[in-house]
Amino acid sequence: MHMPDFVARSVLANILAALCLTPAQAETPGGEAFVAAFGEVCIPERLSYKGTLALAEELGWSPVITGENADYDRFIAHTADMLAEETAEDPDFSQGSDGAWFTREIGGRSHLLAVSYLLSEYLDTVGCYLYDFAATAPIDPEPVTSLLGKEIAYTTDGDDPFYAVDPALLVTTVWGPSPHLPRTGDTYLTFIPQGSEVAAQTGFTGLVLKFSTSLPNREEFEE
Repeated sequence: MHMPDFVARSVLANILAALCLTPAQAETPGGEAFVAAFGEVCIPERLSYKGTLALAEELGWSPVITGENADYDRFIAHTADMLAEETAEDPDFSQGSDGAWFTREIGGRSHLLAVSYLLSEYLDTVGCYLYDFAATAPIDPEPVTSLLGKEIAYTTDGDDPFYAVDPALLVTTVWGPSPHLPRTGDTYLTFIPQGSEVAAQTGFTGLVLKFSTSLPNREEFEE
């Protein structure tokens, strides 16, 4: 099952932003461990779907088992429904897709990892997404800046009314492609609070960090 890039395409890519998170948000604990876990599993094998799956297992990520976590089950079902809708709208776009879901504790609580690929006439990509459904506030974006070696491009939590979005809906920070990660596109860090209207579309509340990488070829899918 491929998880569509709905966060970027349906919500994030349509929202521009401003400059930086507020000091109160920067004090939210746990951000460094979250970002480090993302970098550990999503970066080294980002040019390979199968390589990322193998790395996730080596790092102790366990495949999600249906029935063990109701929140995960609902979210996975939600993404499957969204994929079905997108496929119905443009049945010729995808030339192949799949995805895998993993879970692991970080900082004493469960996190969800999604790895997916999408083959199309225009671009073949691998997506890597890390979720913390228990997060109750945005995290300091600085660890992501350090991980990528790239300054923030924009964030929705700013003073410019052209870019700003009500933080009761979401807070998103975006980095452009890192010079240290060839073929990897923008990186998105998003927090969706409890009660947000956006949650009906995304299917979750909490925190997600994600990027997608264009594949150099399709050799691993032709074996």
